[in-house]
Formats: sequence, structure tokens, C-alpha cells
Amino acid sequence: MDTPKEINSVYWNSKKKLWEYEIVPVEEYHGSVDCQYCNKPMSHNIKTKGEFKVVYVKCGCSRTS
Repeated sequence: MDTPKEINSVYWNSKKKLWEYEIVPVEEYHGSVDCQYCNKPMSHNIKTKGEFKVVYVKCGCSRTS
């Protein structure tokens, strides 16, 4: 897998009670954690805006609405 320049992260907005997306720029990429069912990434370990973060993405198993 090539190092991504940005990741479409998903997060839960507790005020609106729904999932929202945010494009996160990647300074350094440190790997991912794959879903045990579909073997696609669920989270990525990255450095963005000077801090290390774990950002979550929808894996291949997640439902689309």
C-alpha cells in the first residue's frame, strides 16, 4: 500500500447523533489495523498537524445508507 497524502476519516458527532466525515492530511504514516472479517483497514496510525493520531475509516463490511 502506498503512503496516503490524506485520509477520509469517520467520527461520531454526539450532538447531531450521526457519523460525519473529515479529510485529514497525513504528515507521517505509521500503518493501519485491518478488519478481521474483510481484511480492509479500519484505522490508521498517522501524524497530522504535529501530533500522532489514530483515525478511523469505514471498512468494507460497514453498511452504507
